[in-house]
Amino acid sequence: YFTPELALVLGNVLAYFVSPKYKQLLGLKEKIEVATGVFDFVFATDERIRFRPGQYMEWTLAHRDPDSRGNRRYFTLASSPTEKEVRVGMKFYPEPSSFKNKLAYFHPGETIVAAQLSGDFTLPKNKDEKLAFIAGGIGITPFRSMIQYLIDTKEARKITLLYSNKTLGDVAYRDIFDRAYTELGIETVYSITDGQVPLDDLQTRKGAIDSRVIAEEVPDYTERTFYLSGPHAMVTAFEKTLQEMGVSRNKIKTDFFPGFA
Repeated sequence: YFTPELALVLGNVLAYFVSPKYKQLLGLKEKIEVATGVFDFVFATDERIRFRPGQYMEWTLAHRDPDSRGNRRYFTLASSPTEKEVRVGMKFYPEPSSFKNKLAYFHPGETIVAAQLSGDFTLPKNKDEKLAFIAGGIGITPFRSMIQYLIDTKEARKITLLYSNKTLGDVAYRDIFDRAYTELGIETVYSITDGQVPLDDLQTRKGAIDSRVIAEEVPDYTERTFYLSGPHAMVTAFEKTLQEMGVSRNKIKTDFFPGFA
């Protein structure tokens, strides 16, 4: 059977052969709660990591008695290449893995190894290409990286972000996305599936993102390239929905991690 453990092993082997052999020891600078149960781990680095917004790295954390998933994970860089520190966003659930349990008690100065920079879930070279981002939960991290980069470089692109969460408290990085709207015209629609929505908040709507919501918020959706990031089931469902709406398969990009958190 194709278990998560087997997938992690195969992902590690694949990444070893195809990824650049880059490795750096990073020290924790601070830990910030950016949403309910979601924390940004901000690491200081003497040598700035060169990457494209949306890429991920392999993270190795030595700890006692690791569980069956081991001491390595793949996480997206939530930071922008324009930022000095390296930032990784993580969602913590009840009964976390031994890896995350160790991270939960990480203190400033403690170190982790970052290696094997990879991923093609990145902005297209054509700056005029119309884009639509759909994120669920912690799947927002690559979009945080991309949009912070666009803010810092003052690069305006035609982008609409649809961001789904259970409650308003689960929304991360809203300050950045609101700033992107003010400075660059990048629109964000916050979809809340289980909770109250302020009546005066025109950017927030109650209910799940579906074909009707996509058509209303992105009326030129057949002209857009869609980027999907989130839980595997969510990404798969949106792939099907978009294709049923007439979006070409080659205009749909999905986030991919060769391992499990």
